[in-house]
Amino acid sequence: MANSTPLALIELRGITKHFPGVTANDDIFLTIRGGEIQSLLGENGAGKSTLLNILSGMLQPDRGQILIDGQVVTLTSPHEALKRGIGTVYQHFTLVPTLSVIENVMLGSETPFVLDLRQAERRLQEWLGDFGLAVSPEVEVRHLSLGQQQRVEIIKALFRGSRVLLLDEPTSVLTPAEVSELFAILRRLKAAGVAIVFITHKLE
Repeated sequence: MANSTPLALIELRGITKHFPGVTANDDIFLTIRGGEIQSLLGENGAGKSTLLNILSGMLQPDRGQILIDGQVVTLTSPHEALKRGIGTVYQHFTLVPTLSVIENVMLGSETPFVLDLRQAERRLQEWLGDFGLAVSPEVEVRHLSLGQQQRVEIIKALFRGSRVLLLDEPTSVLTPAEVSELFAILRRLKAAGVAIVFITHKLE
């Protein structure tokens, strides 16, 4: 009988990170598979954000290995992590409020200098509909609610081909209704094979 366990997209082996006077991560082993949602749960100061920053290329571990698709890699920057399919949505959003949705999504993408904005806009309009966002790609982000802005951040990561989505305290700025909408989106992404790491201090 064939093994139905999804293949590991990312493996952390013995990840350790020290700061002056404190060990933030101590010999962490973690396997992240497509089509799974995993939670990193712990109180403030437990080392969750440090591990997130290592996975997203913001920090490098003092010891241990990161494997992507079975190959040992060094994530030297968020750009390198994104190139390898790891997208991060931080607790404090990185969108530019005075730019439109499509400008934010395309900002920093590795595309030719002359962008095919018409094709990108068509794709983005489909994604917005899939994520329950009844807004124009041309609307400025500052006019969106926090829950809508978060969905734009997720779309931005997926638009770049992310297979792994790291969510840092994603429910902290949302209303109860927006939390329910977020969970529905995450279940759909899981069904589509995306790996999700949900970082939170909220046990419920």
